[in-house]
Amino acid sequence: MMLFNQVRLTLIAFFSYMVMSGLLTQAGVILNAVAATLQLPPAVAVSMFSWLTGGVLVGTCVSMYLYTRFSLKYLLVLTYSGLLILLLVLGVIMPQSYSAVAAIFWLLGLACGCGLSGGAVIISKIYQAQRRASAFIATDCAFSAAGYLFPTLAGWLLAQHYPWQYSYLAVGGIALLILIFVLSGDCPQAHESRSPLLQGNSRNTVAHNSAWLQFRSIVNVRVVCMALAVCSYLIAQTSFLTWAPSYLSVAFGLSPDAAGQVVGNYWGASIFGLLLSVALVNVVPTRWLLICASMMAIGLTFSMVSSGSGEMFISLGFAFGFLTTCIYKVAISLGTQQIPNAPPMLVTLMLFSGSVGSTIAPAISGVVVAASNEQGALWLSVCCYLLMALLFIVTLVSENKKGQSGDWPLKRVT
Repeated sequence: MMLFNQVRLTLIAFFSYMVMSGLLTQAGVILNAVAATLQLPPAVAVSMFSWLTGGVLVGTCVSMYLYTRFSLKYLLVLTYSGLLILLLVLGVIMPQSYSAVAAIFWLLGLACGCGLSGGAVIISKIYQAQRRASAFIATDCAFSAAGYLFPTLAGWLLAQHYPWQYSYLAVGGIALLILIFVLSGDCPQAHESRSPLLQGNSRNTVAHNSAWLQFRSIVNVRVVCMALAVCSYLIAQTSFLTWAPSYLSVAFGLSPDAAGQVVGNYWGASIFGLLLSVALVNVVPTRWLLICASMMAIGLTFSMVSSGSGEMFISLGFAFGFLTTCIYKVAISLGTQQIPNAPPMLVTLMLFSGSVGSTIAPAISGVVVAASNEQGALWLSVCCYLLMALLFIVTLVSENKKGQSGDWPLKRVT
């Protein structure tokens, strides 16, 4: 029975990432369709997705408080019930105005942010140490699977002249499965976690800690650097996948269907890369894995942007997805290890920093494209990957000097 319950909870976490992926990864495929619906140029219409990612940002921010105060099961039921209602409004009523679609996108993002934080808290509660790293990477397999499925579905639906909203409506099936699993059993009591600041005071310390005390307990230089690195990673990834199809169409004259393959190639290959990473984190130090994947991200994005062939660009997309998508979850896993007995707020802080990156990426890349061209957004990604790698190195060297690392092979400074 315990095994069944752990499988059920793990599936809830995995599906929460699939819902997020289903809503976010379609951006590059449906961008032109959304622009046509709103009667705006793509460089302006891309800001619509900032409403979606902005909602995710607010949702993960609010979750840092909610999951310290309320039942995880109650919050998940409320979150995914609301998300289903919003998807029905978007897919059935099909609002055409910018303000209406923006409001729905923002609320969908809010629900996704809360739900994703709930899935991350579940993983942090039922898995420990290296298994937690494996579980976090495995959730990205679910994200990548949805990242392949839903953009492919969106491209097919658009080719069949169906509205772009239909591919979003399909995401509701995953949300419905989450509700069924949540209601079929109990969930961990995340809101009863103790802060490390209070553990040494008394064995009778009240379990319900304030959000402020938990926040104080997790703030240090290494945590801040890891959070900024995660933010930079999401800016790079989101900007690249949003504008790569448009760049291929403009620069090499590829059809929209052919150009959109780069998104599917990235997410499809990432499934196998993440499965390999799940095995690697059990035999290779996670810090080495993070640095190597970061260097590969820099090299591959530079090669793709510098490539003079659309076919080469698309082919490199397989390697890009296979070798680099483990970065996000490895970074989150290492971020949560920077504080002993880390409270749930540390997990949601890492997710919050990622949400900041995905929120500002469409706006920043839109400004860059308006000032230059589609290739400018891809060079922005290269720069953000460079910044990310620098922050990782600073964090891990600092960690080594503090004697915090168990698998960092450099000699510690005394």
